[in-house]
Amino acid sequence: MIPASIVITGPTASGKSDLALELAQKIEGEIVCTDSMQVYRGLDIGTAKPTKAEQSAVPHHQIDLCNPDEHYSAGQYARDAENTLNKLGKRGKIPILVGGSGLYYKALIYGLDEMPPIPEVIRQSVLNDWKIRGFEECYQELAKCDPELASRLSPRDATRVQRGLEIFRATGKKMSSFQKNKLGNQTTRFPVKIFGVHWEREALYERINLRTEAMMKIGWIEEVIALLEFYSPSLSPLNGLGYKQIIAYLNGEINYAQMVAEIQQKTRNFAKRQLTWFRQEKSLKWFEIDKREQVFQATEAFLSSYH
Repeated sequence: MIPASIVITGPTASGKSDLALELAQKIEGEIVCTDSMQVYRGLDIGTAKPTKAEQSAVPHHQIDLCNPDEHYSAGQYARDAENTLNKLGKRGKIPILVGGSGLYYKALIYGLDEMPPIPEVIRQSVLNDWKIRGFEECYQELAKCDPELASRLSPRDATRVQRGLEIFRATGKKMSSFQKNKLGNQTTRFPVKIFGVHWEREALYERINLRTEAMMKIGWIEEVIALLEFYSPSLSPLNGLGYKQIIAYLNGEINYAQMVAEIQQKTRNFAKRQLTWFRQEKSLKWFEIDKREQVFQATEAFLSSYH
């Protein structure tokens, strides 16, 4: 039986990881990351992965699960994370799910949608289109047939853009239509309390800008150089937020100032998309970061009813 769990989510750079560390130390908790990029080894600075010191202070799970050239899906995440939660429950630990990937934590707490089977011929045709026409054209096709899904994805998110096209070509229906009953209207598979870290938009954007500069200073560019020694720049994780811009800088396509400004802008756009996604989560309770005592009290009250 999956134990009662806490979710701390919110947009990127909102301070949810620091809050989760403090909460974990108060309630004998351990952290389960719900970030679609932190599963990849070597992508540390750019994904704001917990530092070694943070991982020593509180055990973290669901990070560094695969190499950047390996495929990892929300379905795989849900299966792996469920096993982790069960193990934590047996040890009497409280799971604290932390991250900004709404799809990942929803796959775990609500379960995945039943998607239609895709004929191999359609799967192959979409793959060929991706290779021949390129990601931009395929993304534009998705934007026409399923604008709701496209608005939540990067044009370079090969896995999900291809999946959306496969479903539309196979059924004539939008992938987002198969996901409707997972957007907060369904009961959770286990007891869970969901908190969201709220910031005023301008304050959040300033935090994003400053964090981008800080990540550069601690070696983000060097991290990308090291990754490119082993992996192709065309891999989906290396087309993720920031990594793509750093690769363009290393290739001489943009200068340093342009790179930083573009990462900041793309990250602000990403935060905006995250907020749109979180608004669909009806049971999410927003709170100001400086009102963390409210979170601690609400957590204690929630857990006391299950222990």
